[in-house]
Amino acid sequence: MFYLLFALFFIIFLVAGYFTPLEITSVGASLAIAMIIGNLFMYVKTKKENKE
Repeated sequence: MFYLLFALFFIIFLVAGYFTPLEITSVGASLAIAMIIGNLFMYVKTKKENKE
């Protein structure tokens, strides 16, 4: 469950950076997207392992 919360945090970070004057660099945006994908992958992986 924590993986989804961390993914949500980075999604909010990207949305806030887009709609507010908060300046997010391309490196920051790339890292946020990588963290979102990584957290979603770990969530799916954990759910698969718990099923078995």
